[in-house]
Amino acid sequence: MKNLTLYISIITLSAITLLNFNCKNDVPEPGYPVYDYMEPINNPPDIFQVMYNISYFGDRFALITFKDDAVWLIQKQGDSRIMFWATSDSTSLFIESADTLGLKGGTTYVFGANNNNYEEFNNFFAQFNKLEIDYSAFEPKF
Repeated sequence: MKNLTLYISIITLSAITLLNFNCKNDVPEPGYPVYDYMEPINNPPDIFQVMYNISYFGDRFALITFKDDAVWLIQKQGDSRIMFWATSDSTSLFIESADTLGLKGGTTYVFGANNNNYEEFNNFFAQFNKLEIDYSAFEPKF
């Protein structure tokens, strides 16, 4: 009888441990700012993300104005089916997974995202990393 009680206790504790293994109440911060697409972003830091709520159909637009001329690595985070693009004046560029662009300081760029008519998405993140590349010698400028 002692062995049966011990066996049941071990199984119960193992089940509880496995069920709670992936449960986390706190979402870890990435260590840099995450901005909402609905608010204009002015003079962002060297690394940041933009979060788009794409839980319903349609385009979402983030307005970003950079302080200085710089070269940026812009990356889609997550599912590749999300449409993501950059617009400056009348020029648009679709970003398939990542792109490196020379962006002019003081210019407001529009970065758009679309859930592409998939219902299972909630949020989409785009990450921006300022690179240590000379803007004046870099091509393409956008």
